[in-house]
Amino acid sequence: MNASQERHEVFNASGAISARVITGSGDVTIGASDSSLVEVTLSVKDAAHRHLLDGADVTFVQGEGSLEVRTRSHDKNATIRGFKVAIRRNSWFDFGGGDPDVHIALPEGSSVEVTTASGDTEIIGSLAKASVTSASGSVTVADEVGVLDMKTASGDVKTSAVRESLTCHSASGSVRCASAGTTTTIRTASGDVNLSVEAPSEISVRTVSGNVAVAVARGLEVDIDATSISGRLSSTMPLDATKSDSSGGDAVAISAKTVSGNVTVSSAN
Repeated sequence: MNASQERHEVFNASGAISARVITGSGDVTIGASDSSLVEVTLSVKDAAHRHLLDGADVTFVQGEGSLEVRTRSHDKNATIRGFKVAIRRNSWFDFGGGDPDVHIALPEGSSVEVTTASGDTEIIGSLAKASVTSASGSVTVADEVGVLDMKTASGDVKTSAVRESLTCHSASGSVRCASAGTTTTIRTASGDVNLSVEAPSEISVRTVSGNVAVAVARGLEVDIDATSISGRLSSTMPLDATKSDSSGGDAVAISAKTVSGNVTVSSAN
């Protein structure tokens, strides 16, 4: 990729920052490291679409520790009215090359907010908080994050460890979390939900036709409230944690409700 296909900007930060990305169809990659630099790279696959790089807004306010990237300057009001506007801005008939891809490197412990219509989002490195709103793009969080808030229509969500809370609202995308945090709330229509739990936590899952599978680390008690109209409920471990067990801090409280999906609780290997 040559210089005509990229726009690169570098800023100095005094510590963790708050970053906001608004795009339509471009993929978003966020990388956190121990560097104090904030680097923003916008890229297009064809040099003929260089105008898309020039039209993007990149604003860093050092005193506030805030970064904002908008891949289309004329879409300044796109997110004020919320998620539906982001979908409408996903111009299917735009033959100008769509939106540039966005790559951001920022200090560890930062927070990010991403709004996209169809672009995929990938987050690498330790963040304090990540929020992603997407219509059809998938979301991948490769490393531990403190708080994770996901809203997607059909994109899949795959995350590593979540220390504190995971909130996910999805229509048909699947949700997979390698290590659920203290509080997990998932609402989905048809996507499957797969969670691993390694510490005491409260988990609430509501789905219509998606299957729910929870793998619980050895040594943790389980207190479960699960219902399904036509799905199957099964477990490979005891589900008899008492109220006193829960107050001792070694229990996982699971509330799982589905219409036709199966609910399975198992012991993690």
